Amino acid sequence: MLEIKTVLLIFGIVFLVLVLTRKAIRKEKTRSLSPVKSTQAPAPEIKPRMTEEQFNKSWKSLSYLMLLAAAGNLYMLYNSVMSALETQSYILWIDALFSLAAAVIAVFIWRLHRRNLVIAYMVITIIPIMFFISTGHSTDGIVRLFPLMLVYFAVKPVWEYIDKEPRGAVHSSWTL
Repeated sequence: MLEIKTVLLIFGIVFLVLVLTRKAIRKEKTRSLSPVKSTQAPAPEIKPRMTEEQFNKSWKSLSYLMLLAAAGNLYMLYNSVMSALETQSYILWIDALFSLAAAVIAVFIWRLHRRNLVIAYMVITIIPIMFFISTGHSTDGIVRLFPLMLVYFAVKPVWEYIDKEPRGAVHSSWTL
């Protein structure tokens, strides 16, 4: 069992990382969406669509969070495998599989920018969280929230501009 000082130190470090990440996201968002002042009458506000160049620039500055989430999932995989080898618990082996799948999907999100991958990541991450919290291992469940939060902070500013379908996919409205 971890001492209270250790738990508070870990919480403080994670909280500091989350606060600084959120501050960086807000700074990037205000820099990319700074309004231009005009002397004309205000026109109805239309949210400008982010250009491909702006999206790439924003994604480049936020994508390190995806890789950090993948690294966090690999760390959880390592811990689950080591614990499973000691205790011979099949539940920890299942958790190891979910952690490996989440790490792989986080890397795919980083490379492919797809909404369906983000949703798959969320599902694969939430299943072990619900399981651990429901079985009384709330600390293990809470630890698994941190990579999910990193993905949220990385994807939230650019969610509207992430591709819904792979490039080159045939749309259902197109018929022969």
